Amino acid sequence: MHLKTLTLRGFKSFASSTKLEFEPGITCVVGPNGSGKSNVVDALAWVMGEQGAKNLRGGKMEDVIFAGTVKKQALGRAEVALTIDNTDGALPIDYTEVTISRTLFRSGGSEYRVNGEPARLLDIQELLSDSGLGKEMHVIVGQGRLDAILHADPFERRGFIEEAAGVLKHRKRKEKALRKLSGLQTNLDRLSDLRSELARQLGPLGRQAKAAQRAQIVQAVLRDATARLLADDLVQTQARIVATTPDHDPAARRRALEESVRLLDEEIGEAEAARRSFDAQTDAVHERRTTIAAQHTRAAALAQRAGDRVSMLRSAAEQQRSAGESPDSLRDRAERFEAEHGEAESDAEQRRSNLTDLTAEKEDVDARLAAAERELAAERARIAARMKHRAELASAVAVAQRTLAHAESAISSLEAESSGSDEQIERAEAAVAAARDRLAATEAGESSLDEDHTAAAEAVARLEEERTALLEDRSASAAELVGLRAQADGQRASSRLTAGLTDLVDAGLPGLRGAVAQHLKIVPGCEVAITAAIGTLSSAVLTEDRGSALALLDHVGDDGLVDVLHPRAGAPQSTAAHPHSAPAHPAPAQPESAQPACAQSAPAHPAPAPSSAPAPSAAAAPATDATLPAEAVATASAPDLAEALAVLLTDVTLAGSRHAALARLEAHPQETVIALDGTVYADGRAARAGSPEAGQIAARAALEQTLAAMEEAEQRIGDLDARIAAYDEPLATARGHEKTAMAALHESDAAIMAAGEELARATGELERLGTRASATADSLTRATERREAAVAELAGARRAVADAEADGDDQDEPDTSVRDELADTRAAMGERTVDARVGLRSAEDRVTFLADRIRSLRRQADQEEAARAQAARAAEARRRQADSAAEIATIAAAVAERVGVWQQEAETALADRSGERQRLEEVVAGLRTRREEAAGDLAKAADAEHEARLARERHLLHLEELERRAVDDVGLSAENLIEQFGPHLPVPVLDPRPAGGGGTSVGTADETDADEADADAADEVSALPYVRADVERALAKAKKERTSIGQVNPLALEEFAALQERHDYLEKQITDVERTREELMSLVEDVDRHVQEVFESAFYDTQREFADIFSRVFPGGEGSLGLTDPDDMLTTGVEVSARPAGKRVKRLSLLSGGERSLVAVAMLVAIFKARPSPFYVMDEVEAALDDVNLSRLLTIFSELQESSQLIVITHQKRTMEIADALYGVTMHGDGISRVISQRLGARARDAEIAGDEESAGPATTSAASDA
Repeated sequence: MHLKTLTLRGFKSFASSTKLEFEPGITCVVGPNGSGKSNVVDALAWVMGEQGAKNLRGGKMEDVIFAGTVKKQALGRAEVALTIDNTDGALPIDYTEVTISRTLFRSGGSEYRVNGEPARLLDIQELLSDSGLGKEMHVIVGQGRLDAILHADPFERRGFIEEAAGVLKHRKRKEKALRKLSGLQTNLDRLSDLRSELARQLGPLGRQAKAAQRAQIVQAVLRDATARLLADDLVQTQARIVATTPDHDPAARRRALEESVRLLDEEIGEAEAARRSFDAQTDAVHERRTTIAAQHTRAAALAQRAGDRVSMLRSAAEQQRSAGESPDSLRDRAERFEAEHGEAESDAEQRRSNLTDLTAEKEDVDARLAAAERELAAERARIAARMKHRAELASAVAVAQRTLAHAESAISSLEAESSGSDEQIERAEAAVAAARDRLAATEAGESSLDEDHTAAAEAVARLEEERTALLEDRSASAAELVGLRAQADGQRASSRLTAGLTDLVDAGLPGLRGAVAQHLKIVPGCEVAITAAIGTLSSAVLTEDRGSALALLDHVGDDGLVDVLHPRAGAPQSTAAHPHSAPAHPAPAQPESAQPACAQSAPAHPAPAPSSAPAPSAAAAPATDATLPAEAVATASAPDLAEALAVLLTDVTLAGSRHAALARLEAHPQETVIALDGTVYADGRAARAGSPEAGQIAARAALEQTLAAMEEAEQRIGDLDARIAAYDEPLATARGHEKTAMAALHESDAAIMAAGEELARATGELERLGTRASATADSLTRATERREAAVAELAGARRAVADAEADGDDQDEPDTSVRDELADTRAAMGERTVDARVGLRSAEDRVTFLADRIRSLRRQADQEEAARAQAARAAEARRRQADSAAEIATIAAAVAERVGVWQQEAETALADRSGERQRLEEVVAGLRTRREEAAGDLAKAADAEHEARLARERHLLHLEELERRAVDDVGLSAENLIEQFGPHLPVPVLDPRPAGGGGTSVGTADETDADEADADAADEVSALPYVRADVERALAKAKKERTSIGQVNPLALEEFAALQERHDYLEKQITDVERTREELMSLVEDVDRHVQEVFESAFYDTQREFADIFSRVFPGGEGSLGLTDPDDMLTTGVEVSARPAGKRVKRLSLLSGGERSLVAVAMLVAIFKARPSPFYVMDEVEAALDDVNLSRLLTIFSELQESSQLIVITHQKRTMEIADALYGVTMHGDGISRVISQRLGARARDAEIAGDEESAGPATTSAASDA
């Protein structure tokens, strides 16, 4: 297995895609400093999972992304791909080539891939760890790694060996298991405490739960028995209602009987009428017989017989009139019944009013009873809450007692531990004092050496600091001088005259003093405005006299245009060769003008005298809204030029803006106002003027300032060079003194270190004991605080219990006397209401009966009156018969014979009519008997209907009361109650215990400890037929048992079930935790055993290799590896002893820099050879070695090459000579690293290296292509 390729894209300085191909053997990466060689090492570490930005020589991880240069922008991501040849199967993956890639985005996201598939960092680490490539990266020896090895403590050195041996992953497993064990022990302690607490609570709560369970069963029996008795009462009441309900309508039967009586009365009347008619016919026949008999007795007898006949007829009429009860008598009876009817109606109305009052009173009692029931329920809830609160307070007292006991036990154990730790601390303090005395004796001469070294070092530091400050000042001054020179070059170019003026000035004509622009000084910012004001004068030249001016005009010729200014006695004068030499504007008379603020107290328009002085420093360009006299900002070095300026700038004002210019012109129209941009404003005229001389004048002024600054900077640099050179000799002397003091300190340090280590060990032991004692004291303090808190909590809990007992009511059941009284009142009111309703119904029935009786009597009176009228008509007929009989008597004799015949016939007829008359009498008597029977039946029917109505009303009221009780007591409607608890259903035996009396058993499960067995038996509930007496006995027994049970906790069952479930769950959890702890302990023991075996083997192999390699790199010297605690191979550290030949020191800190580096390399190589890895990367590990030691190290590299691939970052030519391939890393001005490669053959390597390194042509060269 070896590294095959490494591809970098956007990683650090490798902005372009760069691919490095590696071969087995030694590959060297070379290049100048800063070219990016070490970035190859960082890329290897990064792609294999390095997470520390500092280990990659950065401040944060995104620093690995190409940050950009002047010529190339920054990239958004960095990607590195490493391909490993896995032909030998060293990596546990089924591929002959494995490509690991890592990508980091500037936004913070990152990803890993293995052969193109997404992977985790853990996957990468586990894949590499089995081949000796741990995440600590001991195979990559980067810059600073040697120093870390040298300064490592014994346990860190052990870590290097363990990583090479592949032990670290096992230690990680052990640490993970120990962390789990610690957490498991904490959880186990908590679970045990919880289990104990729950077990303590289960006892009393179980007894409460049994009582509550028994009470529930008793309550179930009470409810079942009450429901069944109510259902039986409902069924019986409904049966009574059905029994009192007739099959037919009683009113219809009564009406049928009344109709029957009426029909019988009519039949009786008809029969009596027929009888009377028959009697009349019989009388007629009798009269005829009598008449006929009288004929035999002569006329007197006939008259007597006729009188007798009349008397007899009249007597019969009277008898007919007195046969029935008179109508008046019947009407009198009806009137008496009418009075009774009125009284009956009054009585019914009174009874109705009484019923209404009783109903309202009953509703009021019902409302009061409901309120009493609600108050009773609320009182029961308050009592239950009070009982629960007392139970909670009792539980709090028990918890506080238990907490106090635990705290006192902990205090006892901690006090015993504290007394033992005090003795150990005293012994440790004695050992520390002895070590400190030995160290003080050894350090007695150290202070003077420290002072000497400190003074020497401070002197060197002070001199170097002062010299560095001077160097920094010189660098700053030199940089400033370079900038000033560049600035001056630009200003010179800007200040050059125009080509024509330059030719004239350079012509060398006599009397020529130069251009006017060279003699003008204008305030910065006003150049354009002043050149616009003076017009062509800005491009004029100066001469010494008029002759020189004329000679200049002749030199220019007729085609040339030039302004010439020369002195003239008296007043200034300008001579021009063309008409444009006049000023740009007229020069009006000078007016009074206000002074703008920006003029800084300059006079308004003074009359300046000729002067060559520069412009006043106080003058400045006008502000945006201000104005300024033109002569205040421009001066001339030549007197004649100053005079010309005074003439041209008279009545000229400068303005900061167009607005200010127009405002000034409006106020002073005689003036010429010029804006700073060169726009000229005058009365009736406006123009935009400008000339190149304005920029030249400004540049010339700036150039003069720059040249002055350059001269000052050169002078300052010269002074600094002299002062820096003066520091060379004192600094060399101070460094010599420091080196001498350091050597003396090293010798003293060697003696002090042993004493310091002994003191450190003793101090560490003392600190450990002190920490332990402090922890014990803290624990004791906390335990004391817990005990005090527990005492306070216990006292508070007991006070709360006492307060609850003092303030609370001992009543376990609320007073029901008010409710019972209201219930009794309601029952009495119900009975009174039933009686009132029955009385009302009776009164209403009597009213109806009397009304019916009155109508019947009045109907009978009417019938009797009709009968009497008919009898009167019959009497009238008899009177007429009597008269006829008298008449007949007179003629009786004449008809005697005939009368005899007729008499015989009459006798026969009378005999026949006698039987018929008897029959008619019997018919009338039978009809009267039937009528009396029908009247009796009618009276009985009315009474029976009334009684049946009353009985039905009583049963309905009883049924209503039962239905209300069913809803109130059982919570079921009557139909559901009968359906579920009717007498047609069998009665379940809820109480398996035999009930007394041999009747039906209704009760609860037996209150024994065999809960589960009883519960299983209770699941199979038997049933018996319903017997009311047995159910009533069971109800009475259950009520008695409920009273004997007393007050119960209604939540005990749920709390006990929840607590039992939690207790069972904790038992299961404790079992699981103990099993897991045993498994983890076994795992830790296995890991310790394996780590001990692997480390012991790796250490002795490394020890052997280190001794061999040390003797080779330090011939004649002695080097060895030792253990700090050989008896404990699991925790021992690794000590390194090194004594080069001819030296007596063995400690690494006392060796030279090269020797220390060589010892660190020897230790690394020993580890490499003891536990080889597929490859190693070394970054300039031989930089501090001389040629001899380098040769020895290269020999060892050649040996490592046989088993491992080496990638070496180096500057050493000797190292390059043993390489199988070379990679050169370069960086041009664009800041991007590029790579070229050289593969060397075994025979050509010496020849290739022997040539000039810079001119060596590669056999195979490849440059990284731009991505």
